[in-house]
Amino acid sequence: MGFLDQVKQLMEIKQKMEETKKRLEAVDVVAENDYVKVTASGNRKIKDISILKTDDKALLEGKLQSAVNEALEKADAIMQSEMLGATKGMMPDMPGLG
Repeated sequence: MGFLDQVKQLMEIKQKMEETKKRLEAVDVVAENDYVKVTASGNRKIKDISILKTDDKALLEGKLQSAVNEALEKADAIMQSEMLGATKGMMPDMPGLG
């Protein structure tokens, strides 16, 4: 594979990754417990936080942190899966990358 072919392949990967990022922005990931509901995009951006119960401030803070972390972990897993799918079959052919 020549240098120009590698550059072309990298450009294709970049385009696919950009398309994947746009798709991930439309994906909603939700984590919910008794106190809060957190919605994040597939790109790991918090879209919404809903407080469901407020009777114990310390517990609420812990539940909020837990839900945010869970939502971001779910979004991370989706993002990794989508990015792997976007580059599948392209990277292993490139010297030094696979």
